[in-house]
Amino acid sequence: MFEGQPIPHPSYEFLAAILLSIGLGLWATVLLRIRFEREWSLTIWTSYNIKRVWQRLADESARTGGTLTSHLLGVLAWCILGSTWALCRIDATLEGLWVGMGYGAAVGIATIISRAIAAWIGGWITLAPEATERGLEIDRHMRNWLLWGLMVFCTFHLAQNIPFSSRNTLWEQAVWIWWGWLIMKWLRQLQSVVHNGLPFGWGIVYLCTFEIGPTYLLFKQV
Repeated sequence: MFEGQPIPHPSYEFLAAILLSIGLGLWATVLLRIRFEREWSLTIWTSYNIKRVWQRLADESARTGGTLTSHLLGVLAWCILGSTWALCRIDATLEGLWVGMGYGAAVGIATIISRAIAAWIGGWITLAPEATERGLEIDRHMRNWLLWGLMVFCTFHLAQNIPFSSRNTLWEQAVWIWWGWLIMKWLRQLQSVVHNGLPFGWGIVYLCTFEIGPTYLLFKQV
């Protein structure tokens, strides 16, 4: 307090949660690239050469360490989304920003668990567990791309030195990136359904039940 008025916090303190998420994302990306070549290759192929992912050999499957690192990247993407959401709130506080990051991490972990359960249910219903497991892999690889897109966007946005009063723009544009990523992921999953010879109707039902529906409810809550 100074003469009865609260002392404003430096802008870098309000951005600490986002910057920490970006820093951890860079570290995890380097770890994935150096230590887990198979998971890195599968992630890159998913973006532009999905057929190569389908045609991979048995010894090209990701190892446990690579899978866990990719899951970490996916959780960090949600940490960035949670931090930007907390930043745009009218009553944004330093504690609230870290809480927002924690909420994002919780949603990211819940998303990973729910996707695994949905893949198990989908494999049981369609009698094609291998196809749903491949869809689960695509989801994991695409989450890496979501993190990288958010990292580039946030770094560019923060480098523009945009006034704090315009922080809502950061959240709104991050949401647009998220929706664009969702559409690309759903298209990849439909491609996987067709490739594995599953009924196209089952693919639509799966997406509406376990993907589009929960995503819409989450968006409405936010």
